[in-house]
Amino acid sequence: MTLAERRTSPTMPRKARTPAESATTPAVDKTMAKRAGRSAAVAGGTKTVSATPRKAKEAAGRAARPIAGRRPGRPAGADSGMLDRSTILSVALQLSKTVPLSELSVVRVARELGVTPGLIHYYLRGRDRLTSGIMNAFYREAVESWPSELPDWKQNLEVVANAVYRGYLRYPGIVVYLASHNRYRLVQDVDEGEIDYGILFFERFTSAVRGAGFDALHTAGYAHLLADLITSFAHATIARRWPSQHGEFLNEKLASLDPAQFPSTHFIRQSLTSLNPADAFKMGLELVLHALEVARGQPARMRVV
Repeated sequence: MTLAERRTSPTMPRKARTPAESATTPAVDKTMAKRAGRSAAVAGGTKTVSATPRKAKEAAGRAARPIAGRRPGRPAGADSGMLDRSTILSVALQLSKTVPLSELSVVRVARELGVTPGLIHYYLRGRDRLTSGIMNAFYREAVESWPSELPDWKQNLEVVANAVYRGYLRYPGIVVYLASHNRYRLVQDVDEGEIDYGILFFERFTSAVRGAGFDALHTAGYAHLLADLITSFAHATIARRWPSQHGEFLNEKLASLDPAQFPSTHFIRQSLTSLNPADAFKMGLELVLHALEVARGQPARMRVV
């Protein structure tokens, strides 16, 4: 038969199965029925499970399990104790006495409080807000303990500088952060209606420098210079960079040098190796205050009244 003849010829009826053939194919029929059932289940968006007791139990457990996800509102465990944003920041600020602020994470604070990190995120909304919140708490403490203003500009500035320096030394973790980061050194992330104590701190400090009577340009320059001086001295103290903190080692090494070749080193050796942080800061501050006093004698630098 040619191809054309095949296309035009009537369809041949399928050969009927004999009783013997039908008796040997029930397993095949069951397999086809199972496949058809699976196809229908997939098309309907469901998944069939073998009807064994174990698998059926596992499937029921999976179906009853809720979809993972964070519900809005306070996380689990939030009602286990009296905790709020202020308490969290207070504890975190105390941690900054021993932990650098850059390493003070949400997880670290949560562990200190014995709560889940999710609870810290709930109140502070992330790591950046935690860092800024700690800085704001630090500046708040500084502002609230600010010394009373004195009538003499030089004496007043000296008292303010010493107060800021002592405040820095109480929180080494803050000082390390200030010496190596720019963000949150001054301006903080605060909510509407919340006080930015970083700005208030800056205003108080600048006002003390402004009391010397310089114009805007020199007031800005001298305020920045003095602020950096205080920060660097505090950081040097915390980092143990003063000679007295390594006096025994330095004295032994410098004493072994030939006085004829190193006369200046021998001249200051004992004074250098006994120089402590408090004396060093006092000398540095005296130098700055004296320079400001000299600059006040130059009318071009003074504020025009």
